Amino acid sequence: MLEVFLFINPIGQLCLRSEKALLKIIGETDANIHFKFIPVLNLKNVEHYMQFQKQNSRDLDLRNHVFSTIYEAVLAYKAATFQGSKKSQSFLMQLQQAFQQPEDMVLDNELVLSIAKQVGLDTEMLLEDWHSPLTKEAFDSDQQLSCEMNIQTTPSAVVFNYLKGESESGLLIENCDSYDLLKQACYAETTPEQTYQSLQKQKRNVSRVALHVLP
Repeated sequence: MLEVFLFINPIGQLCLRSEKALLKIIGETDANIHFKFIPVLNLKNVEHYMQFQKQNSRDLDLRNHVFSTIYEAVLAYKAATFQGSKKSQSFLMQLQQAFQQPEDMVLDNELVLSIAKQVGLDTEMLLEDWHSPLTKEAFDSDQQLSCEMNIQTTPSAVVFNYLKGESESGLLIENCDSYDLLKQACYAETTPEQTYQSLQKQKRNVSRVALHVLP
């Protein structure tokens, strides 16, 4: 049994690459992999995104615009999750696809509803849930989890490998947009401790996190 938490930016291109890699890995194996995409919003993540897009992070107006755009995208994605995981995943990835270029950074009702229709979401329900207390509560829960697992930037993956019995800790892998790296962490026929040591020897940015108990 594998449990993977993939912490993402809902408008991030590296995160889109990481999501595709994880879904590909899951499609290639018969192993039981429980996974979840978790959006993250913090100042370091905003800084990381702006640097990747080659934007001026010292421009406070632009920084605030990026922050509010990510926040609105997070809430839209969390609202979409109320209508099922597959549709919400498609919604998330289509939204990230729409933000490939910095000049495309306009998140409004028209864009959200257009993507929602493409992936088969109930647009009326999505608009109702977008800024609802329940959606904001789900957002707060995600942010608390990201803090508990010490998530600073995205994409970051936390992998718990139960194939070798109960593990006392999971692996936190930062900047994990690599298919090969994710595959190594998920397919490892070793104990979590051995996987951790192997990745450290490769000078991967990997650390331990506290055990997460499956629901």
